[in-house]
Amino acid sequence: MAVSSPKRKNVWSLAGGLSAALILGLLLGAGNAANNQAPPVEVQVSPHHVLHKVPNNAIGINASTYDRDLLYSRLPRLLRNIGIRLIRFPGGTQSDRYNWATNTDVITNQKEAVDFNQFMKLVRKTHAQPMITVNYGTGSVIGTKTHQSGAQIAADWVYYANVLHHYIGKSATKCTATELTALIGNRMHTQISSGGSPVSLGNEPQSTYGCGPETYANNVKRYIAAMKKVDPRISVGVVLTAAGAPNNWPNGLTNSQSPQSWNQMVLQDLGSEIGFADIHWYPQNPSNVSPPGPGDQILLASTAQIPNAVKTMQTELRDWAHNSHIPIMVTETNSVSSNPGKQTLSVVNALFLNQDYLGWLENGVSNVDWWQIHNGIGTTGDNGNANSLGQPISGDTEYGDYGVLSNGSCGITPSGSTVCEPPAETPFSSYYGLMMLSLFIHPGDVFLSASSSQSLVQAYAVRTETGNIRLLLINDSPSTAYHVDVSIPGYLSFGQALLQYGPNPAGLTRSYGPEARAKESTLAPYSMISYTLRAGHFQPRGQG
Repeated sequence: MAVSSPKRKNVWSLAGGLSAALILGLLLGAGNAANNQAPPVEVQVSPHHVLHKVPNNAIGINASTYDRDLLYSRLPRLLRNIGIRLIRFPGGTQSDRYNWATNTDVITNQKEAVDFNQFMKLVRKTHAQPMITVNYGTGSVIGTKTHQSGAQIAADWVYYANVLHHYIGKSATKCTATELTALIGNRMHTQISSGGSPVSLGNEPQSTYGCGPETYANNVKRYIAAMKKVDPRISVGVVLTAAGAPNNWPNGLTNSQSPQSWNQMVLQDLGSEIGFADIHWYPQNPSNVSPPGPGDQILLASTAQIPNAVKTMQTELRDWAHNSHIPIMVTETNSVSSNPGKQTLSVVNALFLNQDYLGWLENGVSNVDWWQIHNGIGTTGDNGNANSLGQPISGDTEYGDYGVLSNGSCGITPSGSTVCEPPAETPFSSYYGLMMLSLFIHPGDVFLSASSSQSLVQAYAVRTETGNIRLLLINDSPSTAYHVDVSIPGYLSFGQALLQYGPNPAGLTRSYGPEARAKESTLAPYSMISYTLRAGHFQPRGQG
């Protein structure tokens, strides 16, 4: 069975290890392959073929209550620099073990590093919107001690946030009203019954969960009613599986106890009560779960699944909830479902990140949230040069990390050696991927239809509110440089800043004027460039 999201990681901060400069120098080793030339690539953009509008909260990220580095004073600025507009809390699996009132883990009674008020300070300073995943999994465990239902405990959280502290309408976005979105449970479909026995993936305490889609839907009705009684403005989401994308368990799974699929039962039972549909998407599994394990080309090709996944989800929303316009949010995504290896720190993951976000967003999804801000070192993932089929895996570290920023942790490799991350808050490649993304799309832009004649060159385009067209080109080839001819009727480049990431490991590079125009037509291996065009007549290419 495919694991749909990562387990909680034990993270800790230790100083020392490789220097920031050295680790950044290692990230993009796979991008330094031979610069082979190929026939020109034709890129076409239809300036009047609008797909979807870029949502206000398109670019999101996850934060976990056990991550003490969320309290780092410079973190809000680091998150603003990559355009983060939504932050999900208190984590993934941890959401269903979290007692918000005591800031403790329900199962272990461990005090968590970051409480809700501290999280909201981060949200406000980042100018973002919060998304809270309320505790469905062990809410009843808390309730047995407080003589409350799990639904009432969730409602108390809404009361604390929105009535006592007025987190709605007083966000850092200069008094713009913002909803506190709430999600009921984290990947609860992993608790579907199989042959009469509860199935638990990861480290969730299976005995405490309400198993099966019918039970989940009935309980969710109580959660929604209780929370909306406190504040009807909140948007409440429910957990679904990414139908239409392969390997998203339990997509379509049924048994004698659950004769209808998870999505069908939940959507039919809840219908118009659903504020948004929540899905997770990790396109690869590690080799210890489902060989052959990660591969660079497997990962980069996986985003071709997204258009069909969105269409399938919208069809299910139409047929079973009778509303195809219910917003879809991808509240967790990264390259591999568990045991992150060195690929997560390579340029390949930054290229994938952009194609991941843009694939969902240009097809109409409302929000995408990367997993996550900090995570910590992982040394048991796929850190070899290739998977079992001989397909290359990029990266030169002996470890992986889901985070966009280092937390300075250390770990022991299978061979017994100690390896350490660079100092805390050092950006990883996915951080630069998000920076590139946030400079390419802005709220209010509209996605335009764009195509490429080369399957390894991806093209994306948006039209800005001022009428300019912004173009992003991504080269998924590890060894071939492509000359690109761009065709946009009535639009020409005008030497505004060109942004590039990869294969240079030192972050984004910017070029202007003639230098920018000279780089527009050359796309290096494992790299991406973005630049702006506007309507009108300009000087021929090469003049100042």
